[in-house]
Parts: sequence; structure tokens; C-alpha cells
Amino acid sequence: MDDINDNHAFQPALRNWFLQTCREFGFNTIGAHNNLDIANTPRSEMAYIQDITLIDIPHYKSEIPDENFHDVFSDDFVRHCQRLSEKIVPNVKNDPYLLGYFMTDCPLFTEEDCRERPDTIGGAQRKSRIGWPKRLRNLGAEAPGKHTYVRLMTKIYDGQIIRFNETYNTQFNSFDELTATKNWRMNTDLSNGNETRDNIEFLKIVVDRYYQVARNSILEYDENHMFIGDKLNANTDSIDTVLPVTGKYTDIVMYQMYGRYEVQEPGLNRWKQVVDKPFINGDSSYTMIAPDMPRPFGPVADNLEQRAEWTKDFMENAFKRPEFVGWHYCGLIDATNKHARKISRQHSGLIDQYGNPYPLLQQYIKQFTTKMYEIASLQ
Repeated sequence: MDDINDNHAFQPALRNWFLQTCREFGFNTIGAHNNLDIANTPRSEMAYIQDITLIDIPHYKSEIPDENFHDVFSDDFVRHCQRLSEKIVPNVKNDPYLLGYFMTDCPLFTEEDCRERPDTIGGAQRKSRIGWPKRLRNLGAEAPGKHTYVRLMTKIYDGQIIRFNETYNTQFNSFDELTATKNWRMNTDLSNGNETRDNIEFLKIVVDRYYQVARNSILEYDENHMFIGDKLNANTDSIDTVLPVTGKYTDIVMYQMYGRYEVQEPGLNRWKQVVDKPFINGDSSYTMIAPDMPRPFGPVADNLEQRAEWTKDFMENAFKRPEFVGWHYCGLIDATNKHARKISRQHSGLIDQYGNPYPLLQQYIKQFTTKMYEIASLQ
């Protein structure tokens, strides 16, 4: 009997099934988080996005070490980005099916992103994370990020350390002393409006530097494809906070938002005023409860009919918008609690665990994809 765990033997059949399924639904792009080793081997046959994870601080992981919040102002970070870009980009840059480069899945940027979660997508609890502003401000004088933080504080407080001390209830004699002091404030007082403002302003500088270094490292090896950047979390305050910064560097805005169209619409209305770029919802879907999926992730519909109607409503309304150009549907196959890592949280796919498509969903999606460009032209 053939071993189904032998990926080398199983891969051609899985690839053929995947590509055929995409054709049956009318999908025309392989988005982020797909296994390109399977989909694109031995050759690419569908447009795709290449992952290049330069910082590993995604929202879905239950454990994220503090050191993953790199000092992006350091030479070490520049070399880190160059090494990964040199390893990945030259291998794909001449592929005619390549669309561009995607980085991290909803990075933990803001305090809301970093706060403690009772569970993550996988079901595990995540403790609150330190985040970039708190990590870099607590480093020592040897850290370039600490110097950048102190320069910003010197500017915000007009060079008056006494005013800084009033905000933080500290007793520094100078900004030089602040520079040299490690671990001076490991937590944020969210009721302190000045501290919250300071952290947000510093975060924007950090993200600007991160995007500048990341983009330059990729473009050094490939100037001909899109720099997509991160998928920004629109279910928190993340995209509203950093879009004015990231939008300066990316060729397109990729965001994640789980919600019906009426929930996403106000955000799209805001964001299009911030940047004049195309938008893709790079991660979203609608779910429903089933015997093996008692606790699915995402907006939960009462039944298949409602789930299909929500899907149809979003597709038809979003693609009418001139700035909206794509939706990467999250979840092809039901991820049920029969999988060990899905016992706590599940995810509804377009196909059940036995490989059978949900007919009404497939019908609505296929009908839409055949007239997608016609709908988009009605703007």
C-alpha cells in the first residue's frame, strides 16, 4: 500500500486536485498562507503571492518571544532582511505567475493587538505581548532603537526632562540618563493619555523604518513585482493606526477583516481617504456550526443558506467599489475538531472534511466569478 504520508508521492495528486478545485470555484489567485511547494511544483500555473516573513510577530500564534520585536534601527536588522531576501527573491523573481511579496499575517503593532487574548485562532490563550514601543524604550544605550525613542521624546517634550517625568512619574535628571536606563517602564498605563500618544507616535516611526528596510531589501533583488507588505488587522485598531505609514511603501493594501459587508464598509470608506491604492481583503470568510465544528472562527451564520447569502452580499458590494480588487477566501476545506490542533477552534471551508463542496456556496461563488469584471466595471 502506498504511504499517504509520503509527500513526494502524494504531492502531484494533491496539486492536481487543488488546481482543479480552484477552476471549479472560479478562483484566479493563490493568496498568502498557501503551500506553494505543492501548488507551484514542478511549475506555476496560477498567479500567486510569495511569502517572505521578515518579522515573526503574527496575531495567530500563542507564543511570540520578545526578541521577535527586532530593533529595526540596527544594522543587524538590515542584514537579517538582506539575508532572507537573497535566499527567497532570486528564486521566484522571473516567474511570470508571481504577483508580489507578502510579509507577516496581521503583525502585533498596537496595544490592542498585543493585549492578552483568551484564545488565538488555534484555540490557545496568548499572554499580553510587550510590543515594539515598550521593548525598544526599555533597551539600553547600545541599542539604536533606544536612541530613536529618546530623540522623539526630546522633541515631544521640547527638550524638558521635567515634563517627561511628569507624564511618567519618573525622576530622570536628563534625556541622556533615560537613554542609559534599561527596563525603566515595562508596562503601559492606558489611562495615561500622554503615554498612549507617545507610544503611538513612536510605533509609527518604528513601522516606517521596518517598511523602508524590508522594501529596499526585496527591491534589491526584484524591482518588477509588487511590494504588498503585511496583512493589516482591521478587526483591531491596527490598520487605522499604521496605514498612513505603510501606505507610503506598498503598491496595494492587504487587510484582514472578518465581518459582513456592512461591518467592513465604514472601514473601507475611511481607508480610501488615507491612501489612493487598491485594496484586497486577504483573509476573511463566514462560518457555521456543525457537529464536528462546535466553535468555528469568524462570523457564524445560522445555516448554510445564510452563510451563502453573506458571502454573496460581500462579493457583490465590495467588488463594486473602485478601490477593491480582491478577496482571498480563508478556508478551502473544513478544519474540524477531529484535527488535534483544531479541538478548541475550528474553521469552516468551502468543502467539507470528506471533499464535498457545499453546493450553494459553490454556486454563488462560481456565478459571481463569471461576472466579476462586469460588476467591477459598474463603478
